[in-house]
Amino acid sequence: MRVVIADDHEVVRIGLRTLLLQRGEDYTLVGEARNGTELLDVLAGCRCDLLILDFIMSSDHVPSDGIYLLRKLRERYPELPVVILTTIGNTALFRAMYAEGARAVVEKASAVNELIRAIQVVGMGRTYISNHMSRKLAEGYGLVVGKHATPGDNRPALSVREAEVVRLLSHGMSVSDIARSNGLSIKTISQQKRNAMHKLGLTSDRHLFEYASVSGLQKC
Repeated sequence: MRVVIADDHEVVRIGLRTLLLQRGEDYTLVGEARNGTELLDVLAGCRCDLLILDFIMSSDHVPSDGIYLLRKLRERYPELPVVILTTIGNTALFRAMYAEGARAVVEKASAVNELIRAIQVVGMGRTYISNHMSRKLAEGYGLVVGKHATPGDNRPALSVREAEVVRLLSHGMSVSDIARSNGLSIKTISQQKRNAMHKLGLTSDRHLFEYASVSGLQKC
């Protein structure tokens, strides 16, 4: 199985590289990337059977990670299995990752055996959800996103795109930055921001940033 690793921390890439080598001849590392821009270049130049992807990667390019990157990958490589590694704990974003095509989501705080199991299951063409992740998804706590809102839940339901706009705004990006990086119009991003604020009952950017901090979106 030909594997590509994408993570902005060299020590993580070294650890993943070592892990794959320990698995013997089952896996061959064919490429590494530090951000989404590099990743797309790597994938364009090699054959890949499995991608291990850090959900949030720092970059000089805006943005090259998160839901935006997952969506790009699904558009260009719809059959490529993706295993997400992440430090975030927001349940709604876990759901959004699966909705955008991830085959497995593994928290970086998990045991190495869970990552190995996820790689094995995804390698067999299946979706992997650990028992721990299943409990989190079943509990449904955290920010509610789009169709994943549970019946009777009074919390605001943001669409995946609205949640992503709030996240990027909380990271200091402007509406025009988000529009340019997503290939959308400023009008569209502005409308998504207004929709999010309306659903949340917020009236100022300061309140929106406070919400992003409290909900965990700002940490993603």
